[in-house]
Amino acid sequence: MKKMKDSQLFLFYSIVVYLIMLVFFSRINPLVVYDADDWTYISALRLPIPDPREWNPTKIFPETFMPLLSYFGVYVIMPITKSYCKSLTLAHALFGSLIITVYFLELALLFYRKKLASATASIGYGALFMLLHFISVIHIGCENYLMLSSANLTCFYNYTLPAVINAALVMHFMSYGGVEKLFKDTTLVHWISVVICGYFAINSNLYSSVVLAAYVGTELLLSLIDSIKSKRFNIIKYCRNYWISLFIIFSWLVTNFLEMRGGRAGLSQGNFIGNFLAVSSLTVESLLNLNVFLLAFGIVIFVLWKKKRNDARKGTVTKFLLYAGLTLVYLMLLSAVVNSGYIYRQEVMICFWFYTFLALIAIFNELLIVDRKYMRTLFILAGTIILLAIYPGKIFVNYNFSNLSYSQCEALMNDYVEQFKTAEKDGLSEITLYVPVYKDESNWPFPDFFGDRISNSLYEHGIVDHRIQVKEIAPTKDMNKKYNISEEALVNKYTALLLELLNR
Repeated sequence: MKKMKDSQLFLFYSIVVYLIMLVFFSRINPLVVYDADDWTYISALRLPIPDPREWNPTKIFPETFMPLLSYFGVYVIMPITKSYCKSLTLAHALFGSLIITVYFLELALLFYRKKLASATASIGYGALFMLLHFISVIHIGCENYLMLSSANLTCFYNYTLPAVINAALVMHFMSYGGVEKLFKDTTLVHWISVVICGYFAINSNLYSSVVLAAYVGTELLLSLIDSIKSKRFNIIKYCRNYWISLFIIFSWLVTNFLEMRGGRAGLSQGNFIGNFLAVSSLTVESLLNLNVFLLAFGIVIFVLWKKKRNDARKGTVTKFLLYAGLTLVYLMLLSAVVNSGYIYRQEVMICFWFYTFLALIAIFNELLIVDRKYMRTLFILAGTIILLAIYPGKIFVNYNFSNLSYSQCEALMNDYVEQFKTAEKDGLSEITLYVPVYKDESNWPFPDFFGDRISNSLYEHGIVDHRIQVKEIAPTKDMNKKYNISEEALVNKYTALLLELLNR
């Protein structure tokens, strides 16, 4: 009876979280198709298998699900909403909210399955985990980046969701006692489900998949060290006992190799040493870029826990240091190879903060087991309300490079669609596409190649019946004036710094 009540409680929690996420991503801070990258990938569906000939050989998850959900929005939702823009937004919000809900649910289930807390307390930790993602980088009352932020819809699929999937999978393994134990004691349906999730987790993004690799690698390393210390090491027995984990690491290494041979790798930076020094500096800045009250909460919790720490937990502490440490080192090395600016992005650093937040909540739980009075430390986080009173406005940055409001993005999309439909009505096979002017060398987010991308997507989605070529992109200030768009495309410091770093 108690187990059934607990299941109902977790189901209720899941529904509430999903509805909160859905409202957030569809109404409060909507996901929207906006720039050239977004228009590229909403229709560019690929085969869900690694392919060295692709621009991103192993980015299977984003380049499969982003177009699939876009087609779902067009052919299932749009007949109801009658709005192209809103249909795409709702489709991506429905899917993104589902993935993120599973992420927040897995944290609660981890504490419950490991018998670290009751169902009610576990759900409370899940709610705290969710809160940390929303307040972690709040500094003033407007234009903050939450831990689930991304520069645009494409990055939401390329970085944020892959990180969330890998982290959710790690917590799922943890809650069942590890990779091998889960596959040994599970049902066939569960086994297949985890394999599919693992496939898309590994073949999602190198920055994100390190979350899973760091967890599995740490477990393998510590098992190896333990067997060597106890003089029980036998390589055949070791490989037989941990063949699934070894296969996961091997698969992850293969994705790294394939990505190095892809078209995207050709744009990597050259001077690794110089880049790594820049990455190191940005990493420190990024680590210190926390909400001051969250930082204070973390320090207080750690100091209190340090005084009452049980030596029996030393192994767990070592594991979490390795999980987070290996993740951060890999993120830094990869950024030094690709572009130093990536280490400053929240959708990249979420991989590190995931392990940090998980450890923080675990420490908090241990304190509460000793004495419930430590619950009062949560009031430190309430200081965030003070920050929200400083220059109040829209709390979070919008999901587009220019930080435009959703109504502006929708109006701009409708204008583009109308330009194509008018050309089709007039029997034209090519048009000059008018876009806003931006003070960027390539007029990003609407550069010269934007025309082919939008033309292809509108045709593939059936918005126009014939493929209409864009012979020229014509930036005009009239579009800026019409939709109240500043020529300064990057209207916040974070995004300006990011694009500056990416363009070096």
